[in-house]
Amino acid sequence: MLTVKGLSKSFGTKRAITDLSLTLEEGHIFGMLGTNGAGKSTLLRVMSGILRADAGSVHLDGVPVYENPAAKREICYLSDDPTFLPNASIAEMGRMQAAYYPEYSEEKLKALCDRFALPMNERITGFSKGTQKRAQICLGLALNPRVLLCDETFDGLDPVMRESFKRVLSQETVDRGLITVLAGHNQQEMEDICDSVGFLHEGRLVCSGDLDTLLGDVHRVQLIPANEAGDEAFEPLHPLRLQRQGRLCMMTLRGDRQELEARLNVFAPLFMEFLPLSLEEVFILEMEDRGYAQQ
Repeated sequence: MLTVKGLSKSFGTKRAITDLSLTLEEGHIFGMLGTNGAGKSTLLRVMSGILRADAGSVHLDGVPVYENPAAKREICYLSDDPTFLPNASIAEMGRMQAAYYPEYSEEKLKALCDRFALPMNERITGFSKGTQKRAQICLGLALNPRVLLCDETFDGLDPVMRESFKRVLSQETVDRGLITVLAGHNQQEMEDICDSVGFLHEGRLVCSGDLDTLLGDVHRVQLIPANEAGDEAFEPLHPLRLQRQGRLCMMTLRGDRQELEARLNVFAPLFMEFLPLSLEEVFILEMEDRGYAQQ
């Protein structure tokens, strides 16, 4: 179990993370969506033990991560800007990693490189950006970490490679009980692979939960009331959005669907339809609700 409790981190006068808590179980993929500058990269660096928190703690199975080599050997952090030794090949990077990570598997690295068409003995710095990303992911998975922290890791990969790596990551999660955190902006990707998602804004985890709950708590409703109803009639429902197209009312509402249906039946609707929202739409609503679009 990876536990983040009361975490805060500042750089001078700028607060990057504020009183953030999070618990992740084994065999779990957590997606972390955030606005630009929300603190995603800082949070991952603190969780990996690279940065020291100003307050709070990060524990892996009850053991602190910061300045703890034994715990850090269980964690792999894949930054958004891969860094390799000058002129090193994948094979050479793998041998270097073996000195620090006892669970590193050269056989696994070879198998991953074969699967993703990566030459093991050529200079990585000569690869394209997308190929360097592929090399970074393969080297990370070959460590057999218990925790994998990914910062925009799939950016720069073509759609075929993205899908292939997502399948590998899902299988690793099931087979080894891997704890994975995916930080990024791609909501569709999160929706495809993650078990739970959190929204990070201005260093705070403003909303988090399993994917089904997050998507099931917000609804788009189309309604034609039997009698004319002004906007004020819907105010008790606290609509996040309310639009009209003639008699048709289009609302975005938060809450239990059955309860909302019962309250909307008061309008004796001639037509009523609940439509699903995507994770991207829910994320936009949450950010707009916090005034992000007006900043």
